[in-house]
Amino acid sequence: MIETTLTAISSFLLHPLFYIGIAAFAFIGAVRVAKERASFHTRVYAKRADFVLSLLPGLLAGLIASFVLIGYGLTLTTPVLLLVAAASLLLLLTGRMQLQSPAYYIPLAAVALALLPSLTLPTWLDGELESQILYPSLFLFAAVTLLAQAFLVRFNGAALTSPRLEIGKRGRFVGVHIANRLWLLPIVVFIPEGMLPAFSYWPLIHIEGMTFQPLLIPVLVGFGKKIGSLPKDTVATEAKAIYPLAVLAFVGAAALYFLPEYWFLCLWSALLAGLKLALDIRSAIAEKNKPAFFTEEEKGCRVVGVLPGSPAEKMGIAIGEEITKVNGQPVHNEQTMYQALQINPVYCKLEVKDLAGEARFVHGPLYSGEHYQLGALLVRQEEQLADSIV
Repeated sequence: MIETTLTAISSFLLHPLFYIGIAAFAFIGAVRVAKERASFHTRVYAKRADFVLSLLPGLLAGLIASFVLIGYGLTLTTPVLLLVAAASLLLLLTGRMQLQSPAYYIPLAAVALALLPSLTLPTWLDGELESQILYPSLFLFAAVTLLAQAFLVRFNGAALTSPRLEIGKRGRFVGVHIANRLWLLPIVVFIPEGMLPAFSYWPLIHIEGMTFQPLLIPVLVGFGKKIGSLPKDTVATEAKAIYPLAVLAFVGAAALYFLPEYWFLCLWSALLAGLKLALDIRSAIAEKNKPAFFTEEEKGCRVVGVLPGSPAEKMGIAIGEEITKVNGQPVHNEQTMYQALQINPVYCKLEVKDLAGEARFVHGPLYSGEHYQLGALLVRQEEQLADSIV
């Protein structure tokens, strides 16, 4: 059993896409921190947070997806898996995590299947599988990984949105949140026996006289969106939009079982990618037409973000709430808030209007000698009031 486990881990760790995914985590973190510093002169989360917060959810989603695929006995060939990895990498190079979806790279790999007969492959890549097995399996793989993506976006997509400031339609600063997430999923699939060494403790399945062995591979799924309102609400809506894609992929898998023709595979690939593109365009247009939520307020300060571990977080101040009074003084921007905080530099009392419009009071100690006191990120009024953090 130990040998089996080590073999599975080795096949996962030796896959190039695993290291490419790790490099992508580092790149996403570096870009995020640079953008946050440009807006607020401080980072919100450390660079490693992009990997740490995505690691466990990705492993869990991959585990659940693997159980489903093992139960079905999903079978693919190594060349097809390499095409999927290559398509995923190609889309990853764009830097747009919204494109890192099975609804894009699975259809891209399916269309590229036409190139395989014209390629001279190494002997160890030889492996044939009947189209009646291969085509439905490819779309079933897409359906299950899409469900995993929906799960990750719904429950983890809003965990690390990055607050930014940008110029709005009226030429004034508004706050936005950038969701740019990537998850690394360990997925178990079956390949024809003999393409990799078999082990005595490794389970094999038999289909129509052929024997298959499992392989643990890394799969990347992502999510990217600029959000001008509350991140949790928008991300939840985006997660729901993935379910029709998964349903379409399941229907495609069933249809391809009864008609395993390459032209039919391309047709379903176009439908899946086309629906995904249409949903992305509709979402972008809807977000663009929404009125800005994080704006300057006449009778309060809208909180765009909260620094982890700061007094604001410990007091329970949430993104989207308004701070209306500090130490009994009305505030409406970072300058008036800073002045009110100086009334008592070591302790403060706040009046906060929550997301339901109800007022509540919070209080707590402040940092001393730090570059910020409260840890709340605000929308600034003018460029010279540069920090936008109090």
